[in-house]
Amino acid sequence: MKNAGGRKVRWGAAALGWIVASAAGVLVSPVVRYLYGLASQPPVDRGEFTATIVAVSIVSGFVAYLLGGYVAGKVAGASGGLNGAMTAVLGLVVGLALASVLALFGVLFSEGVAMPPAGFGFAGVALLAGLLLFGVNLLGGYVGGKLGEPPGA
Repeated sequence: MKNAGGRKVRWGAAALGWIVASAAGVLVSPVVRYLYGLASQPPVDRGEFTATIVAVSIVSGFVAYLLGGYVAGKVAGASGGLNGAMTAVLGLVVGLALASVLALFGVLFSEGVAMPPAGFGFAGVALLAGLLLFGVNLLGGYVGGKLGEPPGA
């Protein structure tokens, strides 16, 4: 698919970059959480929505998509920044699809359970944090893709 500038999105490169970013996120997130725990007194708790969790997610997401974007840029050759950024877009699409399917199964298989109001928690601060995290992931993918681009591409 070509955009107006003649740059080409290579979906195979973006998919490979997303796989690398996902694997890197699994490996990087615990390391960032551990390092944050060494630098501060209270340990990072799972399950609570705090500024600490957002900060750890932002740092680990940026590093993971930086690596995934780098791989996408290397594989794509030209338009590395665009292909690197597409790793984050692909991650968002896959994440939303999985969340929708899991929510559907949750509704189908949990009769009698009251559903929480306000769009399942996607309101207010959580929405802003999610948008910020996606923006940082997009930036990480773009920068990684530019770093993976061959010189002169």
